[in-house]
This record gives sequence, C-alpha cells and structure tokens, in this order.
Amino acid sequence: MATQEQIEAARRTIEQLRDQHANDVRKLIGLLESGAMKGEAADKLIKDCQAWEAAYKNVFRRALALVESTPARPEPATTSTEPFTPWQPPPFLPPDGARR
Repeated sequence: MATQEQIEAARRTIEQLRDQHANDVRKLIGLLESGAMKGEAADKLIKDCQAWEAAYKNVFRRALALVESTPARPEPATTSTEPFTPWQPPPFLPPDGARR
C-alpha cells in the first residue's frame, strides 16, 4: 500500500506526462495541418495522430483514476527527538518500615 505522499507524486508524474504528450502530439498535428507534408499520406498521418491523441488521453485518464482510487496507508507515527531508552520496570522498594 502506498502512502498519500507517494500517491500524490504518482499523480503529479502522470499529469506531467499527459501534458507533455498532449503538447508533442498537438505540435505534430499542427505541423502537418500547416502543410509541412502534403497529399494522402499527410492526411492519413493527421488522422492517425488524432486517433493516437484520443487513445492516449484515455490511457492517462484511466491511470489518474487508478491512482486516485488507491487507498493510502496511514503515515508512520512521527518519531520523538529524544533518544530511545528501553522500558525498565521501576525499582523494587520494600514496604515502609521494612528493613533492608
């Protein structure tokens, strides 16, 4: 089970990859649509890129949903700043009036 911090880090990474991918694909589609390539091959490539973009949007959406549905393990208890000393029973004291 992941901690809430790990879940948040995974979510941020997925969002970053999603945004980076979307920008790259949109730039490629824009380049093709501006006439960098012409003809049937360019038209087919544009359609392929648009399908690729739609498919990856779905992949990132599912990945984010999975991360969001992951239960978080409780955070470990904070540690004390004092050094660890093992527990020791209190010293045995004889009852009042008893001689040692």
